Amino acid sequence: MAVENKIARIKKRTGAVVPFDTSRITNAILRAAGSIGGFAQDIIPGTIYNSFKNKSDREIAELLRDDVLMCLNSNRSNQNVDSPPDVETIQDQVVHVLRSRGFVDTADVYEVYRWGKSKIREGDISPDQFAGNGFPAEKLEEILNWNAENTCDTVQKLNAWVLSGRFKELVHAAIGRYESEIETVAERFFAKGNIRVLLVTGPSSSGKTTTTMKLADRLKRVGLKLRALNLDDYFTGLSDYPRDAFGDWDFETPQALRLGLINEHMEKLLEGKKIWKPVYDFKLGRSIPDAEELQIHSDEILLLDSLHGLYPPMTSSVPENLKFKLYIEAFSLVKLGDGTDGIFTKGTDIRMLRRMLRDRDHRNHTPYMTLGHWHFVRKAELRDMMPFVKTVDAIVDGGLSFELPVLAAAMGADFPDPERFLKQGRLDAYIRGERVRRLLKSLVPLKELSFDMIPGECHLREFIGGGEYSHH
Repeated sequence: MAVENKIARIKKRTGAVVPFDTSRITNAILRAAGSIGGFAQDIIPGTIYNSFKNKSDREIAELLRDDVLMCLNSNRSNQNVDSPPDVETIQDQVVHVLRSRGFVDTADVYEVYRWGKSKIREGDISPDQFAGNGFPAEKLEEILNWNAENTCDTVQKLNAWVLSGRFKELVHAAIGRYESEIETVAERFFAKGNIRVLLVTGPSSSGKTTTTMKLADRLKRVGLKLRALNLDDYFTGLSDYPRDAFGDWDFETPQALRLGLINEHMEKLLEGKKIWKPVYDFKLGRSIPDAEELQIHSDEILLLDSLHGLYPPMTSSVPENLKFKLYIEAFSLVKLGDGTDGIFTKGTDIRMLRRMLRDRDHRNHTPYMTLGHWHFVRKAELRDMMPFVKTVDAIVDGGLSFELPVLAAAMGADFPDPERFLKQGRLDAYIRGERVRRLLKSLVPLKELSFDMIPGECHLREFIGGGEYSHH
C-alpha cells in the first residue's frame, strides 16, 4: 500500500509555492538509477535488500519515494501549508533514503546531478558544461571497447589471464594504452599554448602522482619545468576541521584549505614575485606561517596537484586561458562473474583498495580505518569534482585493466570484516565493504612473486610498492 502524502505544497527556489507532485521524486530516482544501468548495479543479493527482491526498477523507485514521504510526514512542520518544505529539504531526504536503503551508487549520481545544477545556478559552470551523472560517456565507451577487444572485460576473463601464464601480455598492453593517453595530453597541452598553471585533479588514488611525473618528463623535452605549490601546506588548523558522528576528521573538503591565501599567492607567483608560504605540521595539526620562500621563473609552470583543482574558488585569481586542467580517474569497466548479469565493478571500489594498501604500508592506517573514512572521500568527489568533469582540457584513465588480481594478492587476508560496520550502524562502510569482499573472493589473485612483471614506473606501484616515483 502506498504511503499517504500529507504534504500539500512545496516551496521552489524562486520562492513560489506550488502543489507537491510526488511523481517528480519517483522519476528523479528512476533517472539516477537508469544512468548507471538500473538498481541492479547497487543491489548485493542476500544482504539488506530483501524488501526489494523481484521488484522492477519502477516498483523500487516507488517504494523509495514512499520512504521519502514517510520521512517528510514525520516532521509536522512540513505539513504546515503556510510554511511548506523547500526543494532542498526534499532532495536531502531523497539522498538520506537512498543511502539508508543501501543504494549507494544511485545516491552518488543523484548528488552529482544535484550539485551540477547548483553550480549552474551559481554561475560556476554553463549549461553546456553540465556533467549529468559525472561520468564522461565517450571515455567510458572507449575503455569498455578496449577491454572487450583485449578479453579482460569480465572477472572470469581476468581469472583466465592469471591462469594462462600469459598475464604479462595483458600488463604490457594496458600500460601501453595508459602511456598513449599521456602522449595525447602532452599534445593538447602544447597546442593550447601560453599555459602558466597546470591543474591535476581526480578522485583519491587515481594515480595522479605518477601521471603528473610522466607528463613532466614530456614537458622537459621542450624546455618546460613544473614547479609545485604544495596545497597541503594551506590546510587550516585541525581544530577548525569538521568531524562526523563517529569522530572522524573531514580532511577531504576544499573548505579545509585557506582558499583566499592560495589565490593571493598564485597571483603573486604568476607576476614573478616571491612569496613566503606556510608549511603545515601534521604532527602538531597546525600551519607554520611564512615558513618557505617560493618564486617561479618564465620557463616554469605552476603545478597544483589537488583533489579540488576543478573547484572554481580554488583558482579564481587565474584567468581560464592560462590554465590547463587534467582530470585523472581510475575507471573500472569489468563485469562481475562471466558478465551475464551486466553488473560492473565500481571505480570507487578499485581506488579504495589502492588507498587501503598505501595507507596500510605507508601511513599507519589499517584497511578498516580507510573503509570507515571512505564516505568522506566520496562526498568531496561528488560535490567538488565530478560536477566539473566536462570543464577539463583532458582526461586520463588511471585504471589498469589487469589490476584487480594484483590488488587481491597485495591485500591478502587484510581486508576488514564488513559485519563490524553493520553492528555499529555504519551502513555506507558495510555496503562498500561487503561489495568489495565478494569481489576479492571471486578473483584468482596474482602470485606475489609475479609482481616483478609490473614495471617500477607503472603508477600501480604507488599502491603496491616498489615504484620509481615517490608517493605522497
